[in-house]
Amino acid sequence: MAKYWKLFSIAVVVMYFLLGAYLLISPRFNNLPKEIKVIFAVFLFLYGGWRLARIFTKAREERKEREEE
Repeated sequence: MAKYWKLFSIAVVVMYFLLGAYLLISPRFNNLPKEIKVIFAVFLFLYGGWRLARIFTKAREERKEREEE
């Protein structure tokens, strides 16, 4: 179960990065001012990065716990 949860978490991180890129590139959002698009895209990139860092931190903590046993 933990393996699937980790894969799902990584998929969500990829989704945040893709959504940020889509927001910047897509012509669908041309009605928004460029500043707003950039702000939201940067927020999505940063949040995706934070989640990715959290995944790695959690994996490292789990690995340490397994080594201590």
